[in-house]
Amino acid sequence: LSPSLHLSPSLPISPDVMGDYLPKFPKISPSDFKVTGEATPGYLYCLTCPTYILKYMPKVRLIFTLRDPVPRAYSEYLNKAADRTVVRYLNKRIDNKMEKDLSDAAPPFSALVADVAKTMASCGSPNRTFSMMDEYSDEMEEAGCYVNPFVGEGRYVRYLKLWLGMVPRRQLLLLNFDSWTASAEAAQEAMGRVAAFLQLAPFSFRVDEAHNTHANRSVHVDRDAASDADAIKGQSVEAQLPRRDRCVLRDFFMPYNAALAGLLAQHGYEPMTEAWGASAAADCPAKSGWRFAEELPAAPHATGAAAGGEEERRRCGTVDHPCLAGSDTQAT
Repeated sequence: LSPSLHLSPSLPISPDVMGDYLPKFPKISPSDFKVTGEATPGYLYCLTCPTYILKYMPKVRLIFTLRDPVPRAYSEYLNKAADRTVVRYLNKRIDNKMEKDLSDAAPPFSALVADVAKTMASCGSPNRTFSMMDEYSDEMEEAGCYVNPFVGEGRYVRYLKLWLGMVPRRQLLLLNFDSWTASAEAAQEAMGRVAAFLQLAPFSFRVDEAHNTHANRSVHVDRDAASDADAIKGQSVEAQLPRRDRCVLRDFFMPYNAALAGLLAQHGYEPMTEAWGASAAADCPAKSGWRFAEELPAAPHATGAAAGGEEERRRCGTVDHPCLAGSDTQAT
């Protein structure tokens, strides 16, 4: 399993995939109870990846593990700050290349959260937001709908909807990161599910070490670092956030998490969003910062663009409805 070997969406042509990517994997006989694979969170956000992965590897098995998006956002920021890549991630858009220069000029996470609060007010509706991996229009940019990738990547429903619609249920396993990292017993149970999903013989997995944590970075750096899994459990990433930042992020993710719960139920997957931030959000203001947030739960699913005023409010109600001119319909 390699964290540095990825199928690039820029390699859609058969000779490139067949000659560049697939040969890197070892050949395994069907009689051997072994599997080989690779890992990256980037596939979830790639609109072309399901098509090409299924084209060249139709029997592939995929595992997604989803984490509460609030601590996930801050944890990724801490990791990128450690390897000095925050700025180049903030400058990345779908229509430009990732910068190569490293920088120590990363803005504080609180400043990024303040921008998220402004986005909720100026952009108005959750389905209009875009981040570095999304298509966007000039109108969306002018309306302040951009969200930084640390937060943007937590809008799981927007991207998972495509995968669940294309990949057969028997070939895709979803795991709740917050559940399987809660205890050694939960980790063993989750790994048992993974082994069964991959049709592996029963195996006792090591679950006493945690890799690539905020306390001990070990991906894309020149070392193999690990943390004690039990010790790391007592270090809540979200608890490090100021109350204001935590509440803004809880507010931002609320409509996306609600839509994700519906998507998982629709496809027969276990729920995982109920516990995300339930206790942490208890001391947050009840009033939402989303301009149209009060319309989210009950708004009808409409099609087409909407004019302003009450009609706009009525039709911009659901995360998966690309309302308003210039919305990123392909990313929802």
